[in-house]
Amino acid sequence: MPPSLSFQWLGVGGLVLSAEGQSLAIDPFFSRPRLRYLFLGRPKPNPDLVAQSLPHCDHVLVTHAHWDHVMDVPALLRNTGACAYGSANTRALLLIHGTAVDQARLIAVGDHLSLGPFEVEVVPARHPPLPFLFGPGPLRPGLRPPLRLIDYRMDGCFGFSIRTQGLRLLVSPAHGKPADILFAGVPAALRSARRLLAETQPRLVVPMHWDNLFKPLPTAPREFSPLGPPTLRSCGPLLRRQGARARFLVPDRFRVYELAELL
Repeated sequence: MPPSLSFQWLGVGGLVLSAEGQSLAIDPFFSRPRLRYLFLGRPKPNPDLVAQSLPHCDHVLVTHAHWDHVMDVPALLRNTGACAYGSANTRALLLIHGTAVDQARLIAVGDHLSLGPFEVEVVPARHPPLPFLFGPGPLRPGLRPPLRLIDYRMDGCFGFSIRTQGLRLLVSPAHGKPADILFAGVPAALRSARRLLAETQPRLVVPMHWDNLFKPLPTAPREFSPLGPPTLRSCGPLLRRQGARARFLVPDRFRVYELAELL
């Protein structure tokens, strides 16, 4: 396996894959507004922090349009010239924040994208249930930045099956398909672990979206499970109970992991 294939976990649901000199970011998020903004205020993205955290990027995939997945994408696109791919709500939010039309691409389940060394299939994903204001729905008419966090409404949820360097990577799927590496949010991975592992048969499992998204950088990641009992600590034992042979890796934020060393 070429040593140039690597990944970085950016915190929350953020991920960067690097191969052959190109980078593919998924849900990059750095500004991390405080908890109080769930109820009051209009937080502004931090473009300097975005530029510092991810100075280079060629392609961006967005799973859904909540603030912790799309809020920092406009600044990243301005800084890097990358193109972003997401749902109708995601595209609309990017355009509201001044993204050029040709940098905001609409995708749907079943689409296949050739992004440099990355061959991407858009697959279904399932978001855990949320209170009404953060659940699926249309964007409020007439939005102007800065937005409230509840203005970032999701309309659909995607996962991504990615092939590169002879490997299969699966990111945030609703249903498993054969993959060498599975990147999955902790609540989703635990609630459907038996089926997901049986369908995927991964060699490596990397948990994501387990840290407290309201703690600003560079605060060390702390586990945050507001939606119920699934916890990061449960993942390793659960994998073993399911008979999974996969390695379970809790990544350090921003550390570069060479897949040649992990597989």
